[in-house]
Amino acid sequence: MTCCSLSISWLWYAVAVLAVFFIGFLWYNQLFGKKWLWAVRYDECACGADLSKGEKCTCKVNFKAFLPMIGQFLAICLLGLMYFILVKYTSVYLAVFVWFVNFGWMKASLFFKTPNRKRFMALLCIDGGYFTVAAVVFILLGMI
Repeated sequence: MTCCSLSISWLWYAVAVLAVFFIGFLWYNQLFGKKWLWAVRYDECACGADLSKGEKCTCKVNFKAFLPMIGQFLAICLLGLMYFILVKYTSVYLAVFVWFVNFGWMKASLFFKTPNRKRFMALLCIDGGYFTVAAVVFILLGMI
């Protein structure tokens, strides 16, 4: 490998990033949205709607609402690039090991942030499940 030249499949990388971002949208909205809102104790929007009960936030949408989404997209891009590089230049086993270490770090981090056991288990299953699915997508598409 020469400086600044990666021979990963950029097309499959872009497909993987978009797929993981879309999966995240479904994961944290349609599939586990209410449970996740309950677990992170995110109850109200700025307008006062109780999001954990399914009430719609009626606040005017502004650019600041999209900043976390942009940050999440960039984080997914970097996470995916890490997996693609690991699979291409080292091994699938190392990529799986990195997933395992990341999952362990996430568990420990959530454990200290979430003293309530039910909320901790919900967050671990939801967040850990998403990052597991993301890792699988990145590793499998990185092997192409």
